[in-house]
Amino acid sequence: LDQGRGNLDRPIPPDHPTRQRQAMGSGASAKCIATVTAASEQELHMFVDAMPESSRTRLTEALAASSLPSVGADATAASDSASTAGHGGNAAAAVTGTHGAGDGIGGGGCDVGGADDIPTEWGWPAEPHDASFLRQYVLAYTKASQQEEWDKALQARSVGGSFEDHLAEKAFVNLLLNKEGTGEEKEGQAHKGIDINAYEKGKWYRFLNAKGDCNVYIHNYTCDVTATKPDSFTEMTPEEKDRLKKLGVYIKDLPDHMAKVYDKQQQIPIVFGSKDCCEALKTFAEYAKEWQLLDVTKLRRVNEKALEESRRAIVNAMKWGKWLMVYLGDHIPELGEKICTTKNRDKFPIGLWQHGGLNNGMVKEKIYREDDKEGGMYVVREGFRVCVVLMYDSLVYEHSSMRKDDMNTKIPNFHYMEQMRCFTDQDIKKILAASG
Repeated sequence: LDQGRGNLDRPIPPDHPTRQRQAMGSGASAKCIATVTAASEQELHMFVDAMPESSRTRLTEALAASSLPSVGADATAASDSASTAGHGGNAAAAVTGTHGAGDGIGGGGCDVGGADDIPTEWGWPAEPHDASFLRQYVLAYTKASQQEEWDKALQARSVGGSFEDHLAEKAFVNLLLNKEGTGEEKEGQAHKGIDINAYEKGKWYRFLNAKGDCNVYIHNYTCDVTATKPDSFTEMTPEEKDRLKKLGVYIKDLPDHMAKVYDKQQQIPIVFGSKDCCEALKTFAEYAKEWQLLDVTKLRRVNEKALEESRRAIVNAMKWGKWLMVYLGDHIPELGEKICTTKNRDKFPIGLWQHGGLNNGMVKEKIYREDDKEGGMYVVREGFRVCVVLMYDSLVYEHSSMRKDDMNTKIPNFHYMEQMRCFTDQDIKKILAASG
């Protein structure tokens, strides 16, 4: 009846792309090799561009794998204290191709050995992983495991019942359904400890786990994760911290981060992003059932139709407990002077820009219509939150001095909001390049 909790101190799973060993040359014909070798750089570019996306992906993986030696490093037993950090099932699958970074950056480690002097027999990748990739890996790796989720669900089902009922439920899911994984073999690379060589070379980084309540350490070559501080660990350099801060929060992780800001810090999050990032967020809010879009770009010229649409969006989010995304786009209108006026308080109240400002009885009385009430009550369901989305007005992922002045003067209560950066896969290279 054990929860079947896996060990946190385990190296990167063997099915991760960096562990795959696909020897390209052994299957290629001599004619093919000769053709590729004789081709010019321009011809190679034309050839690759003409390939289907799936073929380019396989070629990239094969080229990466061809430079990596075989896996076979010795491993040490995992640390008992590491289990306090939580773990995920297949973190590599969740972050492959997504070198993202969340907020709450920690520290780095000393580089105790360069790439040039790492023995090939260790089976490490040719290049270390970037800190942004490692941050995403940690978030995926430390999410609640299948065992933890099932145990939590079983406890909820046993509320009001006896201890024997709880044991019977656990026996059923373990012995018959194997839902907690206790019937699986605990053998293989995924259940071994940290690569002992990780303490000799490479670099250790420190990040918060997925719950945000514990620091864990991850190696930049092996992706080994441990809750025990390695002896060789040192803090992250200022340059590395700046690079991660420049990235901000990966778009898929944004809802969780915003919920923490809104619920725990009691602040409205205002999200900054590129044009692509903000438009992706807007599209998400339009179609996700737990989100409601309030498109302020329709109010560049204030009109009754747009004001009424705004009111309905606000009330709908309140009634059904949704996130209300106030989308500003690439322009900040005169919110205080022209939109959130006394005249428009029954459609676009100033309380929208204050945390909890819409839960005021007088505000609800103004914006709710008879058809919006339920049993004569102004219902606001749990889960209602507000966030603001604004595009950068420059190509360097920063706001200009003029935009910063506009935020201070045109957005009500801006100083009380939590500013958050957001990025997509397409933004990564541009942001890191801009940060130097």
